Amino acid sequence: MAACHIFRLAAMKGKSVILDALKHNKRTLQAERGAGENIDASKSHLNYSLTGSDTPEQVATHAKVQMVKAGIDKPRINQVLGVEIVFSLPIDRHSQDTKPFFIDCYEWVKKTFDGELLSFDVHLDESAPHAHAVILPLIDGKMQGSDMMGGKGNLLRLINHFHLEVASRYGLSRSESKRLSAMDKQSLASRVLSQLKTDPVMKSSIYHCIRDLIVKDPLPFAQMLSITPAAKNISVKSFVDHKRSKGKGRFIT
Repeated sequence: MAACHIFRLAAMKGKSVILDALKHNKRTLQAERGAGENIDASKSHLNYSLTGSDTPEQVATHAKVQMVKAGIDKPRINQVLGVEIVFSLPIDRHSQDTKPFFIDCYEWVKKTFDGELLSFDVHLDESAPHAHAVILPLIDGKMQGSDMMGGKGNLLRLINHFHLEVASRYGLSRSESKRLSAMDKQSLASRVLSQLKTDPVMKSSIYHCIRDLIVKDPLPFAQMLSITPAAKNISVKSFVDHKRSKGKGRFIT
């Protein structure tokens, strides 16, 4: 069986959500507060960006300026201010050259999504090689993040499109989350939440959203934390990083 990849789409809401995400993705937050147990700081120098070398603050300011120019200076409380896409490879791909895959992911995002691609950061300092793309959903002078996210049908369409256009060319199969039974999923979610009790994510202002994502689909989080599902025939080979650390404390679907 081909190894699995994971593709996740997340709506970004909250006044500082883009800056918080960029600080994590560009590792400036880890430099301030410590890498944490899921990040190998000795490998962080291997991370790279495919969208330039601007700081999180510069990118976030640019996004805000673009919104103000469009007449959006006070977004609604629940406004989708950004869309984040996460691409994750199996753990064993660290031994291979993953850059061609992530370059193809980068090109696929630019071709597939309207709006402005603010950042595309590749992480090689965690359990599995993965990348975060952050998009400003400003289209025709309007914030259209909710439309960009769509419903479950849109997500499945994007997953199928990405698999056909990119993942299948690298010998990758779809995620096997659907093979978890309801009981196994509940058990796995409980184990993930238990392991996160001492994690900074517990202090995040968006923890309730992260918790709901874990309950809905715990396998990517379990894979990131090296928690093996009890269910048979589930291969733990990749993960998606949905953790965020916000300022004093802070993926997808």
